[in-house]
Amino acid sequence: MKHSAEGSTGGDAMPNPERLPPATVERVANAVVPPMEPGRDMPHGVFRRDGTFCAASRTLISAGRFSGVPNHPAPAETQRLEGRYLYAGVGRHHFGHFLMEGLGRLWALDHVETQVDGILVVPMHDKDIETVLRRRFLPFYTWLCDARPIWLIDRPVQVDDLLLPSQGFGHGHWSVGTPEFRDFVRSRVAARITPDGPRWVYVSRTQLKSPDHRMDREDALERTLVEKGYVVFHPEQYTIEEQLQVYMSADRILGADGSAFHLAPFAMRPGTRLGLIQRRHRQAPFDALVAQIRAFVDVDLVTFNALRPRETHPTPRGEPDAIRFKGLLQDLKSAGFI
Repeated sequence: MKHSAEGSTGGDAMPNPERLPPATVERVANAVVPPMEPGRDMPHGVFRRDGTFCAASRTLISAGRFSGVPNHPAPAETQRLEGRYLYAGVGRHHFGHFLMEGLGRLWALDHVETQVDGILVVPMHDKDIETVLRRRFLPFYTWLCDARPIWLIDRPVQVDDLLLPSQGFGHGHWSVGTPEFRDFVRSRVAARITPDGPRWVYVSRTQLKSPDHRMDREDALERTLVEKGYVVFHPEQYTIEEQLQVYMSADRILGADGSAFHLAPFAMRPGTRLGLIQRRHRQAPFDALVAQIRAFVDVDLVTFNALRPRETHPTPRGEPDAIRFKGLLQDLKSAGFI
């Protein structure tokens, strides 16, 4: 891992969405961190004391799109924050985006030799991330950060000493994570989570609110799987710690692609038999999820695609993409999952 001194310009090239940046930490004295500004590109990031913007503080917010550059706040608007802090980047209320965009810099906690007084998080503009943090994410996030205080940036601050790590995990090509991030999250989960759950698990989406977030014919699939000995698991009804316990315990996991399978590789044991069903006509996100799973843990992964062609089965607005149900059952049987 490389360190760069405050004022260095070597790390100011625009990050490449096709390739993860190497693990680096820039130390910035008197860094200025504004709150997120409104806008589709979610402008946020870090300025040096000379007013230059740190390109490494931009967040990959989709497979090929980075967050925008905010305006530099006026000195009169900026409050001083004493001490040394690690910049964690954006705080999202959506579970999958919380994982993909909000955890990728925490790896540096295992690689900095100086004491860190807290973690800086820039909340989404006009989103009550504090409530979501406390209700869903805080225990998990807290033990990832070794119980260091979390500071939500809701006004411009000037930080005495800021540690700015590169983003080590994210969307698209970044889903595989750097070795530093993979080691960080897998080791912390292994140290804190005890397996507790059924042997055969079906990760269900049937209780999600939006029909287009579910999988076509999933109710019927669940009935078949229960008859074969699977336990249906609705991850959104459990804490993150409980979800990790289930993924760590199971030796067979089956489910449709989605946010749950961004979390599962943090905890699954090597050798777990995993069946991943493609539920929508979005090949790139599915391929990125497969790549993440394979990079994080050596599991026996089998993928299934029983989607009906869009040309003959167009998807009504707000509905899931149609699948060949009998074909999916046959594929699952041939692969030994039922």
